[in-house]
Amino acid sequence: MHWGPDAKAPPRRRGRSDPSDDLGVDSLGVDSGADDEPGALALDASVNAEPDEPEQQRFDMGPDREPPPPRGPDNPPPEGIPPPPVICNPINGGLSSVIVDGTHRLFSVQMPADTSHMAILFLWHGFLELPDIFRNEVVYDVPARRWVAFDPNAFPMPLMIVTPWDTKLIPPWGLDWDIVGGGVDVGFFDAMLQCLREQYAIDDSRIYSFGFSAGAVFSNLLAAVHPNLFAATISESGAWFNDPAQWADVLVPIIQWQWPALDPAHRGSVLLTHGGPNDFATVISLESANQKALPFLYDRGRTVTECAHTFGHTRAPDLTQRMYYDYMWAHRRGGPPIGSLPPGFPTLDRPVGSTRCVLHPPR
Repeated sequence: MHWGPDAKAPPRRRGRSDPSDDLGVDSLGVDSGADDEPGALALDASVNAEPDEPEQQRFDMGPDREPPPPRGPDNPPPEGIPPPPVICNPINGGLSSVIVDGTHRLFSVQMPADTSHMAILFLWHGFLELPDIFRNEVVYDVPARRWVAFDPNAFPMPLMIVTPWDTKLIPPWGLDWDIVGGGVDVGFFDAMLQCLREQYAIDDSRIYSFGFSAGAVFSNLLAAVHPNLFAATISESGAWFNDPAQWADVLVPIIQWQWPALDPAHRGSVLLTHGGPNDFATVISLESANQKALPFLYDRGRTVTECAHTFGHTRAPDLTQRMYYDYMWAHRRGGPPIGSLPPGFPTLDRPVGSTRCVLHPPR
């Protein structure tokens, strides 16, 4: 069973459960209260969703504060200035927290049965999408006809799945995630990874990042900031804002992007999906952005696996959990790039529903 070319992607549920009070920290979540598809990438400065509870507040940098500049190879921290302090709390399955520069940040962890040596998959949700819903509905199970969670025991080795919680940044500072330059959330990611490495045996050659929409944009930014960290990046309906050609697709240019450049010498692998003419999120055509991302990425040494579908601005429902896992397993940091699509992937000659994938080796 698969989706036909005219089928609509199945709907995803909405709503928030808020277990953050169990950790003794303020909730950072908010329901959008809107009728738009959750997770849509939006750059509308008028967005001002009401919080679920009176004590729940949006993260506000203040009218006179600029977001911190991105960190990375092109912008190392000033000499002699220590990195922000990180306090690692015990990490187990379920909701965990870390303190970064005095701020509590939350993330959910799905543990495999065997925790003696693990790969890691980070999941970054879309704008106004709810992290606890996102992690449980990230991939479509065609036989069951519903969105499901990734299985940490179905990967070829034990897989820890980490779903970070955002701070609800709003334009012009970000879209839930600090997609402008990463200054807030790159530090959060670094702290999570530091704490995970301290408490568990992590295979550093198998760290993967999966993002959708604004989450894909932030995942792409992470790949630029840490070009030698990820074995592969999965970017679904996102964009790369170190490419000026993709800036032009933003119809309301209210953000000044501060991304590090991509160095072809760093190589890297990206699974890129986009949803056709209807892959549009408020002020940007992600279809256009992804078409521009192809030459941008493989001109800069990246191996791109492109999967195009026609379901609009949504995660690709024709790609199964097995396909994602086969793709990730084929990529190990420091290993050779793949020379062909993983077995079972849709191709131009053998599509799955409306989805067709093409391997673009670097030029």
